[in-house]
Amino acid sequence: MTKRTNIIKIGVLVMCFLQTFSTFAQIASTRSDEVERAQAKLMVVPYTKTGEEVKSILDDNPYIRSAMSMVKQSFDQRGWTTVDFVASLRAAESNRAFQMDRQADFKADLIAGSGADIYVEVDTQLTTDDSGSASVTLVLQAFEAHSGASFSNQSENSGRFNTQDYDKLIEKAYDRIREEFLNMLLTKTDEIREIGRAIKIELNLHEDAELDFDAEVGDGDFLNEAIEEWIYTNAYKGRANLSGITEKSMAFDEVRIPLFDQESGRPYNPNRFASELIKFLRSNEVSASRNVKGQNLFITIK
Repeated sequence: MTKRTNIIKIGVLVMCFLQTFSTFAQIASTRSDEVERAQAKLMVVPYTKTGEEVKSILDDNPYIRSAMSMVKQSFDQRGWTTVDFVASLRAAESNRAFQMDRQADFKADLIAGSGADIYVEVDTQLTTDDSGSASVTLVLQAFEAHSGASFSNQSENSGRFNTQDYDKLIEKAYDRIREEFLNMLLTKTDEIREIGRAIKIELNLHEDAELDFDAEVGDGDFLNEAIEEWIYTNAYKGRANLSGITEKSMAFDEVRIPLFDQESGRPYNPNRFASELIKFLRSNEVSASRNVKGQNLFITIK
């Protein structure tokens, strides 16, 4: 082997190394950029029809469980923050929060309590014939957790194959829509970053409260006026909506808060907003406590 040949081989190896390094660097850079953008929380859940029990769906349909795991994993691999639905379900059962007479609302309760900004419903439809061939249709629907607004809808069929490896068929169907689906949700999280995370606030009087929402506070404003003004002033970019008010209760069906603290850059959560609201009430000599459940704030005025 000549010296020239050795130099050529070494050069080829160096070029391959540099190309490989560049590829990995590009992937890492892309993932880093996506992690930076995809800061909203996401939960993957099974699709259920009205009246269907979510636990029965998971127990009776292993293909939905496989599809859910596959979809969640794809988000995890790209650096998203995900909440495990099955783990949340098991935790609820162990805490005796699981009640058979509340199945119609149980999935919604888990989503609401998870703190997820987006949830993705997964459904699988399996068809087989006498020849042994099969196909799977995968249906994915993404929604904003608080408002229920539709973010993305995708469905794809695996094609018919002579196999009983249904997980492979699910994977084949998902591969055809994976990038488009993930990229669409990434765009939607950009929108959440722009307008803020949606929360719901309910304020109620304690049964022993000595004042109501028409009581005068501060400079003579009614309590409800002072609260409304504070909410609109402190909501992210002023985005809030008062949906109802009585002498004993107030409800804001949508209040936007930032994903990050505007000064420190740290994650901003609903509890922070609740704390600031309680401090405001106490500055007006109004005692209050809070209960935070996911994206829902419950303020009790005493």
